[in-house]
Amino acid sequence: MKRNAKVQHIYINSNAYGSVIQIGDAVKADPYIRAIAVQKEGAFFDTNDFPFSAFPLYTRPFPEIKEESSIPQQHHHRDRNIHVHSFDIEGVTGSSIVQVGSLKDIDAKARLKHFRILADEDEKEEENDNEENQKGRENR
Repeated sequence: MKRNAKVQHIYINSNAYGSVIQIGDAVKADPYIRAIAVQKEGAFFDTNDFPFSAFPLYTRPFPEIKEESSIPQQHHHRDRNIHVHSFDIEGVTGSSIVQVGSLKDIDAKARLKHFRILADEDEKEEENDNEENQKGRENR
């Protein structure tokens, strides 16, 4: 039996990077994200400094998940409507799905490499000196 999704209120602060917000039924969803996240203290960097090709993570095949065996089940829906009064979500990201309704097939994949590059103490002192010198020139 097809069902109707009725949502009275939904608040989603952020939806990004291959994510899906779906109200109602869907047959297939296959969100995918490939990302490199870099947090670098101090100096600037170019996006070409971190090419996907430099990391084997992005070329390896995803492991295959064998199909699960079927579990016999029966559903008795007394109401063909799915009622949702309200929900609040701060963020949906990285190949995620928020679904109110049915979804027959899902194949979500995410590959994320995260770097934190911290400046050493000498670089921090040099950067602070440069900022102070710049401020001194601006105040003249």
